[in-house]
Amino acid sequence: MRSTLCILSVSLALGACSSTPASSTAAMSGNPSAAPSLEGTSWRLASFQSNDDGSQALRPGTPDGFTLTFNKDGRLAVKLDCNRGNGPWQAVATDAMGGTLSMGPVATTRAMCPPDAIGTRLAQDLPALRTWRLQDNRLQTGLPADAGVYVWERITP
Repeated sequence: MRSTLCILSVSLALGACSSTPASSTAAMSGNPSAAPSLEGTSWRLASFQSNDDGSQALRPGTPDGFTLTFNKDGRLAVKLDCNRGNGPWQAVATDAMGGTLSMGPVATTRAMCPPDAIGTRLAQDLPALRTWRLQDNRLQTGLPADAGVYVWERITP
């Protein structure tokens, strides 16, 4: 009995000392001017614009074919056309509109989906996305060195 109380006391003390990630703190504060958070949000891919070649934006063939869900437990759920995947994610707000982003590694199924230029590109680019920005109810995720931006539309539950 005494050892159980000691273990419980130590567990509570350690829990009180733990810190909440920056992306979680803003979401829980209820302060409208607090830093934004991606926790608990879901998004569908609207387009990809490469900054490398000045070409037209790529759009997915199926509107709901490519989605991201940023779960509150730090796990990412992805839909890449006919494939599904998951992995860790972390977003840190650096200003009132966005910040830095890391995803992956993302484990995915490997079904043979119909050809889709944006789907092939997204599967390769997902772990390389480094920034996020919320603007006009859209999420923009950027590649390093301004190589391109994925634009996502919010999925409301």
